[in-house]
Amino acid sequence: MRLTKSFLILFFLSLFVFSSNTKAGVLIEPYLGFSLAGSGDTTFGTNKYEHSYSSPTIGGRLGYGMLGFMGGIDYSMQTFDLESERGSTTNKDGVKKSQLGIFVGYNLPILLRVWGTYFLSSSLEGDDPQTASNLIDSRYEYSSGSGYALGAGFTGLPFVSVNLEYRTLEYDKLEVSGTALSTYNEKTDLSEIMLSVSLPLDL
Repeated sequence: MRLTKSFLILFFLSLFVFSSNTKAGVLIEPYLGFSLAGSGDTTFGTNKYEHSYSSPTIGGRLGYGMLGFMGGIDYSMQTFDLESERGSTTNKDGVKKSQLGIFVGYNLPILLRVWGTYFLSSSLEGDDPQTASNLIDSRYEYSSGSGYALGAGFTGLPFVSVNLEYRTLEYDKLEVSGTALSTYNEKTDLSEIMLSVSLPLDL
């Protein structure tokens, strides 16, 4: 599912109306993390590839907080080598991955915070030259991705939150040089566990 302009306008209008009638603060939360235990698979025709990866992750959350509750948008980016196995064949492809979603959460009174995110849009793009003999090169983009995340953070340290988050994403559309392929029933699933440190600022 792709994020539309009308959805964003409606979302931020709702936040504005809600915050104008309650005591709310703007939440700005940049984060830096590392995704561990990345795994998944791709089905391409009759072929199935098993994936593994790890990746640094940079992103941020923007929204509102009130009475312990928080909500807004979450965007993050990753660049990493995606290892793919099929039988005795192993490929390693440079890829770029990004995701945009909406999150809601709550700050518990015991130095913990929890949240859930629904990713409305995500893409996985090849970052290798076209001459590379790999599974994904710069012509390939897995788009129309969606998924969810569940996270928890420890807020007992000054200024920062130490977070653990599980993410899973599904891509059901493959484009090659901008043209969508629909004849191979292609589908890719990825999941990961992310450790991160964030700076939640309530303005």
